[in-house]
Amino acid sequence: SPCCAETGPCGLPLAADRNGIPADRGSRPAAPPSLATKKGPTMHRVSTPTEPPAATLGIQPALVGTACCISSAVAYTVANICLRQLAGYQVDPAWVICVKEMVTVLVVGPYLLLAAGRGRLKLPPVKVIAVLAAVGVGVQVLGNFNVQRAFGIVGLAVSMPAVFGTMLVASAVIGFFWLGERVNVRSVRAIAMLVLAIALLGVGTATTSAPSGEAGEAGPGLAQSLFGVAAACLGGVMFATLGAGVRYAHGQAVPIALIVFVITGMGVVCLGAVSLDRIGLEGMAATPPDRLAWMVASGVFNLIGFLLISKGLQLTALVHANVINASQVAFGAVAGILLFREASNLWLVAGIGLTVVGIIHIGR
Repeated sequence: SPCCAETGPCGLPLAADRNGIPADRGSRPAAPPSLATKKGPTMHRVSTPTEPPAATLGIQPALVGTACCISSAVAYTVANICLRQLAGYQVDPAWVICVKEMVTVLVVGPYLLLAAGRGRLKLPPVKVIAVLAAVGVGVQVLGNFNVQRAFGIVGLAVSMPAVFGTMLVASAVIGFFWLGERVNVRSVRAIAMLVLAIALLGVGTATTSAPSGEAGEAGPGLAQSLFGVAAACLGGVMFATLGAGVRYAHGQAVPIALIVFVITGMGVVCLGAVSLDRIGLEGMAATPPDRLAWMVASGVFNLIGFLLISKGLQLTALVHANVINASQVAFGAVAGILLFREASNLWLVAGIGLTVVGIIHIGR
């Protein structure tokens, strides 16, 4: 799942409150008033929670944060490679996403139970949970499910820039009309770049053969290839709505751990039901061990990526998120072309490059 500025996988916010994950930097003892008000050359500097953390073992926090951000992009890319491999195996996409999200549910669920048992978890109003659940259903059924289908039709090299480009454009539109946020001239230029990039990706897909599944299978035709691009774009739109919905929940003091649990839990419930209808219990039980390992690995690396980006943005500037986004698009394109032999042409290369430029430009 993609990661965007100020958010983690699927648009989840990275700032966690006292009940959420990742853990905060911890509280610091208050300084005596005399230290805070004393002037002159002997005045002591009082640290506050908003200041950058001090260097540890001689390593600057910004360097550690940058390493976490880069490692996060790599982890997300590995997760997407796992999903692309499963698409090549033609494993049912609903079942793939169900197992992938189950990994996070099984990790975060016990944490929430432990917090509740210690009295450190306060449940939000039912209305807030209902909004989160509705957003989760849309994100999982229309977002992750369609992106997984796109991986099997047009591959990583096309899907990743299409998802990120559409997500950022939709985020700006939702922010302007729904949240009342101002869109500056720089953002408008970046949005124009991203819209043009999506158009170039569509043209490139239409003028080249799409990736095939197993060896010897013919690739999809023009109509199906364009459907794959559209599916990736729809996924990007849903990830943008997720960002807006989660911001609403976070404003209601919902712990980030609970937000993650509800969103991923909807994937397990909804796509589990879809899988039951599509392949049945027999099909689920008959999943080959190597396919199941790829599915679990995608969930593990997705969760690792989220934890790394959470820590990274605590230690370094938020602008690094834009570099992370751009690097995910680039990593995905390289992985698609080199590992899965996805076709490329000048239109696709131009679309991917323009997406990277637009992502970096939009948050500067």
